[in-house]
Amino acid sequence: MASFVSVILPDADPWPFVTVPAFKQLATNLEQTSSGAGIAFVPIVYSDQIESFEDFAYDFYEMSGFPSGTGTSSFGEGMYGINHSKGTPDGRYRATDGTTDYGSPNDDILTPLLQVSLMAEYLMYNIHANPELGRAIDKIVNCSLYSQHAGGGDHEDNAPSDPSNTNCAAITETLTLPNKPNSGPPTAAIIQPIFPANDPNTLTGFITNQLVWEEMFDNSFGETVSGIDCVLHEIGGQSHTYSIVNGVANYTGESDAHRERNNPLERCIEIASQDHLYAENSPKYSLCLYPTSDFYRSYETRNPEVACGGTIAVILFTSLLFFFYDFCVRRHVSQKQELLQAKRDFMRFVSHEVRTPLSAVSMGLKLMQNDIASSVGSDVDVLLQSTKEPQGGDDEVHDEVVNETEGEEEECPEVMKPCVSTKDALNWYKMVNQLQSNTLSAVNVLNDLLNYDKIESGELKLERTVIPIWDLINATVREFQLAAERKHLVLEYQDIENDEESLQIKGIMANNKLVGDSVRITQVLRNLISNAIKFSNENETIAINARWMQSSQGDEMDSFVLRNGETCHYQRSGFLRVSVRDSGAGMTREQLQKLFVAGMQFNVNELQAGKGSGLGLYIAKGIAEQHNGSLVALSDGLGRGSVFTLTLPLHHVPPESIATLPVSEYVSQASIMSTVDNVSSKQVGENKSEQTSSLRLLVVDDATSNRKLLCRLLEKRGHTCDQAVDGNEALERVQESFYDAVLLDYEMPVMNGPEAAQRMRGMGSDVFIVGITGNLLPEDIKYFMSCGADAVLPKPLEIHVLEQLLAGHGASMQQ
Repeated sequence: MASFVSVILPDADPWPFVTVPAFKQLATNLEQTSSGAGIAFVPIVYSDQIESFEDFAYDFYEMSGFPSGTGTSSFGEGMYGINHSKGTPDGRYRATDGTTDYGSPNDDILTPLLQVSLMAEYLMYNIHANPELGRAIDKIVNCSLYSQHAGGGDHEDNAPSDPSNTNCAAITETLTLPNKPNSGPPTAAIIQPIFPANDPNTLTGFITNQLVWEEMFDNSFGETVSGIDCVLHEIGGQSHTYSIVNGVANYTGESDAHRERNNPLERCIEIASQDHLYAENSPKYSLCLYPTSDFYRSYETRNPEVACGGTIAVILFTSLLFFFYDFCVRRHVSQKQELLQAKRDFMRFVSHEVRTPLSAVSMGLKLMQNDIASSVGSDVDVLLQSTKEPQGGDDEVHDEVVNETEGEEEECPEVMKPCVSTKDALNWYKMVNQLQSNTLSAVNVLNDLLNYDKIESGELKLERTVIPIWDLINATVREFQLAAERKHLVLEYQDIENDEESLQIKGIMANNKLVGDSVRITQVLRNLISNAIKFSNENETIAINARWMQSSQGDEMDSFVLRNGETCHYQRSGFLRVSVRDSGAGMTREQLQKLFVAGMQFNVNELQAGKGSGLGLYIAKGIAEQHNGSLVALSDGLGRGSVFTLTLPLHHVPPESIATLPVSEYVSQASIMSTVDNVSSKQVGENKSEQTSSLRLLVVDDATSNRKLLCRLLEKRGHTCDQAVDGNEALERVQESFYDAVLLDYEMPVMNGPEAAQRMRGMGSDVFIVGITGNLLPEDIKYFMSCGADAVLPKPLEIHVLEQLLAGHGASMQQ
């Protein structure tokens, strides 16, 4: 948890005036996978920051909807310590500086509980004033200072270079709850330091996790186990005894209360004492188990026969052995399932929370583009043709078109002054294009994560068709000609059409086609070409070569299930080998060995300006292997360029056996599906030529900005739009009025999108429902569709994809 906080709050300067987003939800999920009973976020506050921090904390509680009086004591608002001898009604006293009753050397810091998962009544409690917690915090501070000193001068090769690489966490001495100082079973706390990612030498706060010994013991014994005394020793400190009855640990008291006659049966193990796990001088604990006569009495037998007793012992031992093995296996499987679910919940949360605001940004930029285009005139797309970038292309903004309008002065009518010149409008249009491109780059990173999850879980499905692969490669290469020219690169492409020797087999190649997923293959080609352009310097050449390689496997037949459900059998005719050669950055032998590892990037800031997810080549290799092909890379070293080679099997497909789409159709579908790669639809890729007539639409979204911006975009296209803020209001409107389609968000208060769709179908409505969501895990999409949605589109919404769906729906209704 501390590592996670150091990443999401990476800079030390804003501390301690920071909070962890969605802390309670994250901490609760983490508690379910551990024996913890309360996780807290604790920033370090210095004495001169007390007043400002208290104002910040109470403003945060008020804005976050905490109950009135949160964090207050009998003296009012402010950080506090607890000492019942102070004579206050609640035992609390105002913490006005960092001094402590136990004489901490760090008397200029306070550590208030700013965010907690449990026991909110202790918010603003200065845990540094607590002797047990405070001494553990002092050990962490000393550890971090020692690590900084060790890393700043002469030291051994294995000495830490910064505190964040040192295990400075600490476990406390035995604790009792501060409001019950003389009662209750003991606990301990694990305190982890936070070093911001961008300032790893600065200690800014802590994550605390309360450890309840009783719960750990309860999970260690079966329900039938009784008669075991468990003694928890704090080495050099107190001891506590627990008695196990029917698998439940009962606290006996503060002392070693086991019977001495059971000492020969003692079994001890050290816990929380591993070297290099906690800061130096942190408390160490050991646990000793002592079976009593009650434990053995349950296994006694009155049968005097030795043989019978031996048989029973063997059976009993075997049963216990298998029970223990089964328990371990079940626990391991359960932990893996919980971890996988936590990972998917986190991905779902991040995807929704990032895509939803990006949707508003994207639609707002689209509206700006429309308004600017209207101010310039209908020729804006021709004037700005050079600003279009293929997917994965360069993000640099060029000025050729604007320079063409340098000499043009616009005369503005007196009644309309001041107005914007064509030159300024084109500049703004291009700037908006670049902002839109950067927005899509963020979305592409999320798409890469989802594709990575699909490949890892084996859920990446191929929608196979018969592809005219040579034409598809040629069309994909042409997409990048403009991007290459803008970077002053030469993009050379050679295939069977340009190779004189290959012209002899052109007749053979006419029926050699790839049976695969055109969207995925186009994704791989775009990744390879865009990488070559990205990592090449100006005035260099990128050579793309496509070759047919004869198969050595004879007349082997392969079976395929196509996208339309038809099963086909085709004879393998060889292999397609596409190589992309650049003369750019190059790679070392060590880098080549790690190249296709998920998340791997080299010289990120220098070569990629910090962009990209590092998953593109990993996903491309997975797609190639799903097509029974391969993707490999070669390089002669740094600065000497690289060669990526994609190999895919080809098959002999007679022209009369199946009707293939024109290559333009494949490229178009690849462009569309690149934006809806993780969603389901019955209409995408069909009825492209249909024009959408004026429709009456209902837009349902709890985010006001998303709802209003989408309505404006649709109204500019001639549609009539009504709005609803949740599923319940949408149901009322559908019952009262007729709509051609309902655009339904997923996550909404009162009633979410899937429930609203299900109820619409339940009351007999056949309105066309399009789900619009940031939750793009496959199970979320399937659930939305199963509740009655006709199609599901991702956020940020691509308006032309929505228009195509509406056009396809209108055409099917007319038929």
